[in-house]
Amino acid sequence: MNRRKLIAGALFASILSLGSLAVGTTSVAAEKSQPAASQAYFVDILYLNEGKTAADAKAYFDKTVPVVAKHGLRRTNAFVVTQKMAGSIDPQVMNVWTVSDPQNTFTNIFADPAYQQYIPMRNATFDMSRSHMFMLNGAE
Repeated sequence: MNRRKLIAGALFASILSLGSLAVGTTSVAAEKSQPAASQAYFVDILYLNEGKTAADAKAYFDKTVPVVAKHGLRRTNAFVVTQKMAGSIDPQVMNVWTVSDPQNTFTNIFADPAYQQYIPMRNATFDMSRSHMFMLNGAE
């Protein structure tokens, strides 16, 4: 059993390293246009409501990504979770976004009528009470 945990842990660490490499590549490009201290990321870890699929999530994001981009929230990567490696959560969809203004971006998005029209679609697609969302700043 310990060997299985060790192998799973090593595999998980490898996946995290690859994910860090991919995000790191994005941040290197972003750092050329912005100082590292001002770069922020938003990560959402989403659960789908019963009966909803990754295609439903894609339909929601296809409509909202252009709206939120106006306010400085830009998706860098979208993921469908295909295998749980460790941990106590079991989401189906994850996104990584860059945020131009961590203090105001979400206030501006939620005040925008163009976004507000999609809130019922968001709530029908995602289990917001179980989903997790994080604002991140680059660490040196």
